[in-house]
Amino acid sequence: MGLVFLIIAVLLTLYAFFNPVEVLGINSMIKPIKFSLSTVLYAWTMALLLYYVNNQKRVKWYSVLAFVVMFFENSVIIVQAFRGKLSHFNQSELVGGILYALMGVMIVWLTTATLVITVRFLCQKTYATSKPLTLSIKIGLVMFVIFSFFGGYMSAINSHNIGGEIGQTGLPLVNWSTVFGDLRVGHFFGIHSLQVIPLIGYFLSNRIKNESKAIGFIWLASILYFSFICFTIFQALNAMPFII
Repeated sequence: MGLVFLIIAVLLTLYAFFNPVEVLGINSMIKPIKFSLSTVLYAWTMALLLYYVNNQKRVKWYSVLAFVVMFFENSVIIVQAFRGKLSHFNQSELVGGILYALMGVMIVWLTTATLVITVRFLCQKTYATSKPLTLSIKIGLVMFVIFSFFGGYMSAINSHNIGGEIGQTGLPLVNWSTVFGDLRVGHFFGIHSLQVIPLIGYFLSNRIKNESKAIGFIWLASILYFSFICFTIFQALNAMPFII
């Protein structure tokens, strides 16, 4: 799955130079490129981390579900981009609204499945990794699930901006608003806890031989990172841009 979406991201990037279609004032290919690359990171990270889940039968079922959901979500985003229509928060057309609703249902399904497999990993009696690295994987998975569900809040309010409508001036590529609060910032950093925290754990477990000390530093780094995410959400909810 990761390789497929990496190829798609490259092809979309090449096409973007010739694409005349814009959505909310930016090249319509930007969004599918971002989501394709995010799917690459998600797929390859999960492929690595779920290797350590003892119940591999469940992992196989989860992997099939992940492929189906990610393929559907990205297909909707890509098709809507070529149509010059919104893929998220689309209330202006029947087809777009139906696709957005279906996409939301499937993402909730996958996130719930991720929660279930995370709980299974948390409850294992034995682990094939060191205690510090195992802890970082646990924290990364839990934070990923929490901030994946946070995406549901944006769906509930039918916007990612606080204090103004979507489609205003934003940062390059990510397009986070530089005028209003943008909930995508916290969502982005939150779901990428899946990569950040285990990477910190891997680095610290290799550099610090004392397990107790390594565990302490992992907890500290995780708390600081979690606090940073909460700060970006606080900014957004108070209609403050992440970067002006």
